[in-house]
Amino acid sequence: MAMFSVEDLSVHYGYVTALKNVSLTAERGQIVSIIGSNGAGKTSLLRTISGLVKPVHGRITFMDKALPHQAHKIVGLGIVHVPEGRGTFSGLTIQDNLLVGGYRFRGGQLHQDLVEQYELFPLLKHRKTQFAGTLSGGEQQMLAISRGLMSKPKILLLDEPSLGLAPLVVNQVYDVIRRIRDSDITIILVEQNARKALSICDKAYVLENGEIRATGTGGELLSSDLVKKAYLGQ
Repeated sequence: MAMFSVEDLSVHYGYVTALKNVSLTAERGQIVSIIGSNGAGKTSLLRTISGLVKPVHGRITFMDKALPHQAHKIVGLGIVHVPEGRGTFSGLTIQDNLLVGGYRFRGGQLHQDLVEQYELFPLLKHRKTQFAGTLSGGEQQMLAISRGLMSKPKILLLDEPSLGLAPLVVNQVYDVIRRIRDSDITIILVEQNARKALSICDKAYVLENGEIRATGTGGELLSSDLVKKAYLGQ
Protein backbone atom coordinates (compact mmCIF):
# COMPACT_ATOMS: atom_id res chain seq x y z
CA MET A 1 0.00 0.00 0.00
CA ALA A 2 1.20 3.53 -0.82
CA MET A 3 2.44 5.80 1.96
CA PHE A 4 -0.25 8.33 0.98
CA SER A 5 -3.36 7.79 -1.11
CA VAL A 6 -6.51 9.57 -2.20
CA GLU A 7 -9.31 7.26 -3.26
CA ASP A 8 -12.47 8.27 -5.18
CA LEU A 9 -12.51 11.74 -3.67
CA SER A 10 -15.42 14.03 -4.56
CA VAL A 11 -15.94 17.62 -3.40
CA HIS A 12 -18.93 19.88 -4.04
CA TYR A 13 -19.45 23.58 -3.42
CA GLY A 14 -23.23 23.74 -3.30
CA TYR A 15 -24.37 22.47 -6.70
CA VAL A 16 -20.91 22.86 -8.25
CA THR A 17 -18.68 19.78 -8.47
CA ALA A 18 -15.06 20.68 -7.74
CA LEU A 19 -13.65 17.14 -7.67
CA LYS A 20 -15.15 13.94 -9.03
CA ASN A 21 -13.80 10.50 -8.04
CA VAL A 22 -10.18 11.66 -7.86
CA SER A 23 -7.58 9.05 -6.91
CA LEU A 24 -3.81 9.41 -6.56
CA THR A 25 -0.88 8.00 -4.62
CA ALA A 26 2.46 9.26 -3.33
CA GLU A 27 5.46 7.50 -1.83
CA ARG A 28 8.12 8.73 0.55
CA GLY A 29 10.57 11.14 -1.04
CA GLN A 30 8.59 11.58 -4.27
CA ILE A 31 7.51 14.74 -6.01
CA VAL A 32 3.98 14.27 -7.33
CA SER A 33 2.80 17.04 -9.66
CA ILE A 34 -0.82 17.99 -10.27
CA ILE A 35 -1.24 20.09 -13.41
CA GLY A 36 -4.31 21.65 -14.93
CA SER A 37 -5.88 24.94 -15.95
CA ASN A 38 -7.58 27.47 -13.69
CA GLY A 39 -10.71 25.98 -12.13
CA ALA A 40 -9.61 22.38 -12.70
CA GLY A 41 -9.85 21.59 -8.98
CA LYS A 42 -6.16 21.61 -8.06
CA THR A 43 -6.47 23.94 -5.08
CA SER A 44 -9.64 22.18 -3.92
CA LEU A 45 -7.68 18.93 -3.87
CA LEU A 46 -4.96 20.36 -1.63
CA ARG A 47 -7.49 22.08 0.64
CA THR A 48 -9.34 18.80 1.06
CA ILE A 49 -6.15 16.90 1.88
CA SER A 50 -5.21 19.51 4.49
CA GLY A 51 -8.65 19.42 6.12
CA LEU A 52 -9.88 22.85 5.05
CA VAL A 53 -12.64 21.36 2.86
CA LYS A 54 -14.74 18.30 3.67
CA PRO A 55 -15.33 15.82 0.84
CA VAL A 56 -18.73 14.49 -0.16
CA HIS A 57 -17.22 11.03 -0.33
CA GLY A 58 -13.90 9.33 -0.75
CA ARG A 59 -11.02 8.32 1.48
CA ILE A 60 -7.59 9.79 2.21
CA THR A 61 -5.05 7.55 3.94
CA PHE A 62 -1.60 8.26 5.30
CA MET A 63 0.66 5.53 6.66
CA ASP A 64 -2.20 3.02 6.39
CA LYS A 65 -4.58 5.13 8.50
CA ALA A 66 -7.54 7.28 7.48
CA LEU A 67 -6.75 10.98 7.66
CA PRO A 68 -8.76 12.95 10.25
CA HIS A 69 -10.90 15.87 9.06
CA GLN A 70 -9.46 18.45 11.48
CA ALA A 71 -6.71 20.59 9.94
CA HIS A 72 -4.63 20.90 13.13
CA LYS A 73 -4.59 17.11 13.56
CA ILE A 74 -3.47 16.69 9.95
CA VAL A 75 -0.56 19.10 10.54
CA GLY A 76 0.28 17.12 13.66
CA LEU A 77 0.58 13.98 11.55
CA GLY A 78 3.11 15.70 9.29
CA ILE A 79 1.05 16.96 6.31
CA VAL A 80 1.70 20.66 5.83
CA HIS A 81 0.05 23.01 3.31
CA VAL A 82 1.82 26.02 1.77
CA PRO A 83 -1.12 27.84 0.15
CA GLU A 84 -1.38 29.76 -3.08
CA GLY A 85 -0.57 33.41 -2.48
CA ARG A 86 2.08 32.56 0.15
CA GLY A 87 0.02 33.76 3.14
CA THR A 88 2.95 35.16 5.11
CA PHE A 89 2.19 37.43 8.06
CA SER A 90 3.20 40.81 6.68
CA GLY A 91 3.35 42.56 10.07
CA LEU A 92 5.70 39.97 11.56
CA THR A 93 9.43 39.63 10.98
CA ILE A 94 10.88 36.75 9.01
CA GLN A 95 11.98 35.03 12.21
CA ASP A 96 8.58 35.47 13.87
CA ASN A 97 6.91 33.97 10.77
CA LEU A 98 9.18 30.95 11.13
CA LEU A 99 8.45 30.66 14.84
CA VAL A 100 4.73 30.57 14.03
CA GLY A 101 5.45 27.62 11.73
CA GLY A 102 7.25 25.83 14.56
CA TYR A 103 4.59 26.52 17.19
CA ARG A 104 4.40 22.81 18.12
CA PHE A 105 8.04 22.71 19.19
CA ARG A 106 9.91 24.25 22.10
CA GLY A 107 13.39 25.06 23.36
CA GLY A 108 16.43 23.52 21.74
CA GLN A 109 14.38 21.74 19.06
CA LEU A 110 12.93 25.03 17.85
CA HIS A 111 16.34 26.72 17.84
CA GLN A 112 17.85 23.85 15.82
CA ASP A 113 14.97 24.02 13.33
CA LEU A 114 15.63 27.74 12.83
CA VAL A 115 19.31 27.01 12.22
CA GLU A 116 18.39 24.40 9.59
CA GLN A 117 16.04 26.80 7.81
CA TYR A 118 18.64 29.54 7.74
CA GLU A 119 21.09 27.07 6.22
CA LEU A 120 18.56 26.17 3.53
CA PHE A 121 17.56 29.82 2.96
CA PRO A 122 20.60 32.05 3.71
CA LEU A 123 18.69 35.12 2.48
CA LEU A 124 16.18 34.70 5.30
CA LYS A 125 18.96 34.58 7.88
CA HIS A 126 20.45 37.84 6.67
CA ARG A 127 17.03 39.54 6.87
CA LYS A 128 15.49 37.75 9.84
CA THR A 129 14.46 41.01 11.54
CA GLN A 130 12.83 42.39 8.37
CA PHE A 131 9.05 42.48 8.15
CA ALA A 132 7.61 39.90 5.76
CA GLY A 133 5.44 42.52 4.04
CA THR A 134 8.55 44.29 2.74
CA LEU A 135 9.88 41.22 0.91
CA SER A 136 9.66 40.61 -2.84
CA GLY A 137 7.30 37.95 -4.18
CA GLY A 138 10.11 35.41 -4.52
CA GLU A 139 11.40 36.12 -1.03
CA GLN A 140 7.90 35.72 0.40
CA GLN A 141 7.57 32.38 -1.39
CA MET A 142 10.83 31.21 0.14
CA LEU A 143 9.57 32.33 3.56
CA ALA A 144 6.25 30.52 3.08
CA ILE A 145 8.04 27.27 2.19
CA SER A 146 10.48 27.68 5.06
CA ARG A 147 7.64 28.33 7.52
CA GLY A 148 5.97 25.12 6.30
CA LEU A 149 9.19 23.19 6.87
CA MET A 150 9.29 24.45 10.46
CA SER A 151 6.30 22.16 11.11
CA LYS A 152 8.54 19.15 10.32
CA PRO A 153 6.42 17.76 7.46
CA LYS A 154 6.53 14.28 6.06
CA ILE A 155 4.39 15.55 3.16
CA LEU A 156 4.55 19.14 1.91
CA LEU A 157 1.62 20.43 -0.16
CA LEU A 158 2.76 23.27 -2.44
CA ASP A 159 0.08 25.31 -4.23
CA GLU A 160 1.37 27.31 -7.23
CA PRO A 161 4.83 28.13 -5.82
CA SER A 162 5.93 29.78 -9.08
CA LEU A 163 2.85 32.01 -9.49
CA GLY A 164 3.77 35.58 -10.37
CA LEU A 165 7.52 35.06 -10.10
CA ALA A 166 10.22 36.00 -12.60
CA PRO A 167 11.83 33.05 -14.44
CA LEU A 168 15.12 33.35 -12.54
CA VAL A 169 13.28 33.28 -9.21
CA VAL A 170 11.19 30.32 -10.36
CA ASN A 171 14.41 28.40 -10.98
CA GLN A 172 15.60 29.25 -7.47
CA VAL A 173 12.31 28.04 -5.95
CA TYR A 174 12.51 24.78 -7.88
CA ASP A 175 16.10 24.24 -6.77
CA VAL A 176 14.81 24.46 -3.19
CA ILE A 177 12.00 22.00 -3.99
CA ARG A 178 14.57 19.48 -5.25
CA ARG A 179 16.62 19.88 -2.09
CA ILE A 180 13.53 19.32 0.06
CA ARG A 181 12.72 16.14 -1.88
CA ASP A 182 16.31 14.98 -1.41
CA SER A 183 15.79 15.24 2.36
CA ASP A 184 13.15 12.47 2.02
CA ILE A 185 10.10 14.73 2.28
CA THR A 186 7.24 13.89 -0.09
CA ILE A 187 6.00 16.87 -2.10
CA ILE A 188 2.59 17.20 -3.73
CA LEU A 189 3.03 20.07 -6.16
CA VAL A 190 0.13 21.93 -7.77
CA GLU A 191 1.20 24.06 -10.74
CA GLN A 192 -0.07 25.83 -13.83
CA ASN A 193 3.53 25.92 -15.06
CA ALA A 194 3.17 22.43 -16.50
CA ARG A 195 6.59 22.23 -18.13
CA LYS A 196 8.39 23.12 -14.92
CA ALA A 197 6.28 20.82 -12.76
CA LEU A 198 6.66 17.84 -15.09
CA SER A 199 10.41 18.35 -15.44
CA ILE A 200 10.94 17.84 -11.71
CA CYS A 201 8.43 15.20 -10.66
CA ASP A 202 8.49 11.43 -10.21
CA LYS A 203 4.80 11.09 -11.00
CA ALA A 204 2.16 13.45 -12.38
CA TYR A 205 -1.59 13.75 -12.79
CA VAL A 206 -3.56 15.92 -15.20
CA LEU A 207 -6.70 17.35 -13.59
CA GLU A 208 -9.47 18.70 -15.84
CA ASN A 209 -12.89 19.83 -14.66
CA GLY A 210 -12.37 18.06 -11.36
CA GLU A 211 -11.40 14.69 -12.87
CA ILE A 212 -8.08 12.94 -13.47
CA ARG A 213 -7.58 12.77 -17.26
CA ALA A 214 -4.06 11.36 -17.44
CA THR A 215 -1.27 10.08 -15.24
CA GLY A 216 2.30 8.95 -15.71
CA THR A 217 5.87 9.98 -15.04
CA GLY A 218 6.87 13.55 -15.76
CA GLY A 219 8.69 12.45 -18.89
CA GLU A 220 5.70 10.47 -20.16
CA LEU A 221 3.35 13.42 -19.77
CA LEU A 222 5.83 15.86 -21.31
CA SER A 223 5.70 13.73 -24.46
CA SER A 224 1.90 13.23 -24.31
CA ASP A 225 -0.05 14.81 -27.17
CA LEU A 226 -2.80 15.80 -24.72
CA VAL A 227 -0.38 17.66 -22.48
CA LYS A 228 1.58 19.21 -25.36
CA LYS A 229 -1.58 20.64 -26.90
CA ALA A 230 -3.39 21.77 -23.77
CA TYR A 231 -0.56 22.87 -21.46
CA LEU A 232 2.70 23.28 -23.35
CA GLY A 233 1.45 25.34 -26.30
CA GLN A 234 2.66 22.82 -28.89
